[in-house]
Amino acid sequence: MPVYYVDIPVSKLKINILKRRINKEYLADFSERVYVSGIKYPIILRDKGTDLECLLGNTRIQVAIMLKIPTISCLLITNKYYKDLKRVESFEDFISQTKLTDYDIQRGLLKAIL
Repeated sequence: MPVYYVDIPVSKLKINILKRRINKEYLADFSERVYVSGIKYPIILRDKGTDLECLLGNTRIQVAIMLKIPTISCLLITNKYYKDLKRVESFEDFISQTKLTDYDIQRGLLKAIL
């Protein structure tokens, strides 16, 4: 299955509130951090035909909507092949496309493991 690194308009995304509990204090703190430094890590979406399902990043979508951020970076997992999108071939390719620092990479990977 191809994976693409793309910027998607936030208006096309939906929050799946049924899968999660909302911690208002965390949401307020997270939105403040995003306001200062932006959204660093892409969300992960799966193409389900007419809809995009968020596999990881519902909180980031919610904060982007609250702060009126127009687009958000994502990894799109799909069965379709697109010539005009940036396809991710490997982890190293992903790192070069996102321009994350070594610190951001280590922090993101440790968060995912823990």
